[in-house]
Amino acid sequence: MNLEQVLENPPFPHKDDAGEYVIWGLAEEVLRFIRDHIDGSSRTLETGCGLSTVLFALSGASHICITPSEDEIESIKDYCHKQNIPSDQMTFHRDGSERVLPRLECEPLDLVLIDGRHGFPAPFIDFYYTADKLRIGGLLVIDDTWLWTGEMLKQYLLSEPEWKHEADFSKRTSVFRKLAEGSQSKEWCHQNFVVTNSRFKLNDKPVPHIVTAFRYLKRGEFLVLGSKIVKKLLNVGPTT
Repeated sequence: MNLEQVLENPPFPHKDDAGEYVIWGLAEEVLRFIRDHIDGSSRTLETGCGLSTVLFALSGASHICITPSEDEIESIKDYCHKQNIPSDQMTFHRDGSERVLPRLECEPLDLVLIDGRHGFPAPFIDFYYTADKLRIGGLLVIDDTWLWTGEMLKQYLLSEPEWKHEADFSKRTSVFRKLAEGSQSKEWCHQNFVVTNSRFKLNDKPVPHIVTAFRYLKRGEFLVLGSKIVKKLLNVGPTT
């Protein structure tokens, strides 16, 4: 069986609000991109479960799937069994990714798909705990960037030198390649996205460019400069 045949006869692992089984999944172009970048030697992980899970099974990759839904897991396993798709290389974790990922031990990953819960702060948790598990050169796929949480994660990665933007698909999925370690471990003043998008006010007055200056100062210089700026803004005491 191949991807095209799966798309013609897909699984229906999800339930809508009416309790009907439906298929929610990645766009076809994203599925094809993933298919073209993994094989039987790949190590992969996804938060969420669905059509993409079948694709990972088809590839023969050593795959980790994390979802709190037992129904989704059983539906995918049943689909793979009926379609004669091997799934013995798949490992399912039935729990929230915020509980699974912090304690998960695995070999360095070649591809990570973030497509689980999209409410705040789930995508950021998924990124934080998978970033150091992804090998340098590996791919990070973020789905549903049309949502605020996905878009913020995308914009953060665009500003970090440790990540290279590879592609966008259907204005809802972004792919990044990991170039170096450590982006998620930096303090805020070394993350350009946080610095650029922060707003600082004292006494309801904006304080522009304070962070830009502070980030290059030693602690003692930071405190002296901060004291001067506060006094000037509040009009209390000398500023020299």
